[in-house]
Amino acid sequence: MTQMIGFTRKETMQLTGCTSSRLAYLEKVGLIVPYRYGATSGRPTVVFSWEQLLEIRAIRNLRQEEISLQTVRKIIEFLDKSGYDNSLRNKQLVVVGDEVFWIEQDWSDFGANMPTALKIAGKKDKGIGQYVLLIIPPLIALVNDIWEAAKDSKLIDFQSFKQRAKAIPA
Repeated sequence: MTQMIGFTRKETMQLTGCTSSRLAYLEKVGLIVPYRYGATSGRPTVVFSWEQLLEIRAIRNLRQEEISLQTVRKIIEFLDKSGYDNSLRNKQLVVVGDEVFWIEQDWSDFGANMPTALKIAGKKDKGIGQYVLLIIPPLIALVNDIWEAAKDSKLIDFQSFKQRAKAIPA
């Protein structure tokens, strides 16, 4: 029996917490395009890579902070056009209202204590008040989340998962 390199759709759903329809939509808009193998007639096997699992998890985290998929596409487009790696999984992003900022320094020591900012003035006094800075978890947190989901899953063969995962938890 050949060892599978990636993760099936069901495994990906289990490990990332995304629904089948969300995965289909991410593919439809070109954010995450899985690999397809075999089945010249009928349904091919759909496989997601380790990197795609991390990317799906990062997108899911942004969506949980009420960032629209349109904004996610704009972030990726900006990174791509600016010559940066366009993956979200290894970026520290800060969300203030409807604006997203990319922080290039290591903020991992903030842990669970998210910083806040107080805006006391602005153009035409719009947006005055306190903002909570929401930060996508560091890459290792995404890796740890996926490993934890694999350990807790009844669907995932954990021994097989350990061979296919490209990073180990911290």
